[in-house]
Amino acid sequence: MNALRTLFGGCMVLMVLGGCGPAERPDAIVTIDGVRHACVVALHNEAQGSTVPCSDVVAFLRDELRLASGSSYEVRTVSDVDAAEVTRVDASLKAAGYRLIGRLR
Repeated sequence: MNALRTLFGGCMVLMVLGGCGPAERPDAIVTIDGVRHACVVALHNEAQGSTVPCSDVVAFLRDELRLASGSSYEVRTVSDVDAAEVTRVDASLKAAGYRLIGRLR
């Protein structure tokens, strides 16, 4: 009877976790550098990004990286970043239709 419970319990765990895939990977990563007062923008598979003024992040994503509205992004911060700068970058990306899926500090 215990073996049956163990087997049933194990199957239930696998069924529940089977629907859990890996977390969504962002299409782009925007790193806000507090020291340089600039943003580094990269596709998720790029080892190194491009430094652009934070006010130009949307144009860079759209025109240079060719990311369509609806693409996902993640915001990272380096050093002491002004909270207002993070809010401005987030607001401009959301207004352009990009989706925030994560924020790392």
